[in-house]
Amino acid sequence: MRGVLPTYSMAVCAAKGSPNLSRRCSESSEKTWTACDILDRHSWRPVINLHRQDAQRFVRYLNTVCRTIFIPRGRTKELINENGYHAPMISKRARSIKPSGIREMFEMATKDSINLGLGELDFEPPQEITNALKKAAEQGRNRYGPTKGIDELRQAVASRVSRYRGDLGMENVVITASGTQGTIAAYQTLFDPGDEVLIPEPGFVLYEPNCMLAGARAVPYGLTEGSFMPDVDEINSLITPRTRGLVVNSPSNPTGGVLDRETFNALVDIAADNDLWVISDEVYENFLYDGGVHHSFNEHIERAVVLNSFSKSFAVPGWRIGYLTAPAELVDHIAKIQYHLVAAPPTPQQYALAEAFDAQESFLRKILPEFDRRRRAIVRLLNEIEGFHCPLPRGAFYAFPRYDLPISSRELATRLVRAGVIVAPGTAFGERGEHHLRFSYAASEENIVRGLEMVKKVVEELEH
Repeated sequence: MRGVLPTYSMAVCAAKGSPNLSRRCSESSEKTWTACDILDRHSWRPVINLHRQDAQRFVRYLNTVCRTIFIPRGRTKELINENGYHAPMISKRARSIKPSGIREMFEMATKDSINLGLGELDFEPPQEITNALKKAAEQGRNRYGPTKGIDELRQAVASRVSRYRGDLGMENVVITASGTQGTIAAYQTLFDPGDEVLIPEPGFVLYEPNCMLAGARAVPYGLTEGSFMPDVDEINSLITPRTRGLVVNSPSNPTGGVLDRETFNALVDIAADNDLWVISDEVYENFLYDGGVHHSFNEHIERAVVLNSFSKSFAVPGWRIGYLTAPAELVDHIAKIQYHLVAAPPTPQQYALAEAFDAQESFLRKILPEFDRRRRAIVRLLNEIEGFHCPLPRGAFYAFPRYDLPISSRELATRLVRAGVIVAPGTAFGERGEHHLRFSYAASEENIVRGLEMVKKVVEELEH
């Protein structure tokens, strides 16, 4: 029986004038272990009759000395579990990822629960785009497409983002199989084991796991209370020689915060001074209120990867299609990773979006006034609950109130879901989210009113 040591990838190549890129290369070595007499090489069951206590000791030995076992060809990696029979081995990578705190609430909910927990528009997509999807499918646009996406959609995206920087073109665009997939492709391209990546906390649930999957270490930075601006002083204090990336999210999920120009410029300077990649999540760029202005890192694309999605702006989250922009030379590296993740983004959806791309603006003009009404309603109702304090979010479609109750956010969210209303616990977005809850107002005003009545009732019961 032999154990295989872990494989590592090394950051080796540097693009001229750009932060380091990663190169994923495998190096493995083998070592012969000394436990081979204990297992039968055909059945991989104990040769001797192990009592339960002995089996437990043997499992601990295997976990300590040889985490993986070479099995003869055609067999699965297995360990002996505490009862003395086969147990499939799970990678350390998978075991290190925590289940989503948001999904946990949904799994506890009943079908008739009021959903104030999900970031999904309750509007149907524009008719133009659903007609275009049907047309694309009927015209045979059902085969594999280019890994970077079809030219028609890449050009449409380039025309849109060029409002931030005039020299952005199709060569800066990758169409992705969702913003989520684009995020992991970017992390896998940029970061190596041992790298450090600064992430906002509270911040979206993907940021830390994607660091871990790349072998990098997520280093949380805080946000200012109320306005939810990145704490520039703390970011500066956290930078070390290992820091390679800075993750920014504006408008923010979960807080609804929006970067002001002063903070935006400060983050640009930090990235330039410390040779960092900026990974900017701008999925909610179209959801701004009170005359708000979006500041995009597309302005500084030479050291940024800007993530985006069609899920929110077209109300098509089930289509799983998004895009990212990056320096042209980096796009080729991201495309290599993307190929091995998904081969290519979905073809008919791309043709539909390319044909109906201009329908986005009229669709947003129609729904944004409704979201603004909901925003004001949910904040007013939350602030009427004893012990709740909710600033008015400036973007996205989330409210992130703080509460004064002596109860954890997970326990409070659990009590609420049992009462019939789904919300996300603040700790789903990091430890600094404690004593906060995230409410989505991508729900009807009627459901917002009914849901907040349930919240108020649960809080009153806790106080008495």
